[in-house]
Amino acid sequence: SSILRGCLRSVQKHAKLARNANQTLLFSRAFALKTPADDAALIAILKETPEERLLVIDWTATWCGPCRQIAPYFEEMSKEHKDVTFLKCDIDTLKDSAGQASISAVPTFHFVKAGKLLDQVAGADLEKINSLVTKHK
Repeated sequence: SSILRGCLRSVQKHAKLARNANQTLLFSRAFALKTPADDAALIAILKETPEERLLVIDWTATWCGPCRQIAPYFEEMSKEHKDVTFLKCDIDTLKDSAGQASISAVPTFHFVKAGKLLDQVAGADLEKINSLVTKHK
């Protein structure tokens, strides 16, 4: 009985370690959609992105209903277009960057290549966003 309890504890411990290892692997893999934690992280992503690669920036806010509605579609788009970098930037977290980008409405989507703003979409117009990704990549 005590041997059985010991085995059970060992199995539970290993199962917990396996779950934790799996979660670590899940979260450490490269995601198609990047979410900068602060202005410095956004600047780093912008600097490390090759000039020929299209960046699509979703300027969003947690309190914005249309932002929440389009979020899963934006994430799907990031999985479909692996040759494009997709960023989800919260205007309340990235206040300085949002101010420099002159964001006055959310969601706003910026299409950037080689440091230049090519296009923008104000509002959750998925069809227009898709067409601009295809046009500029």
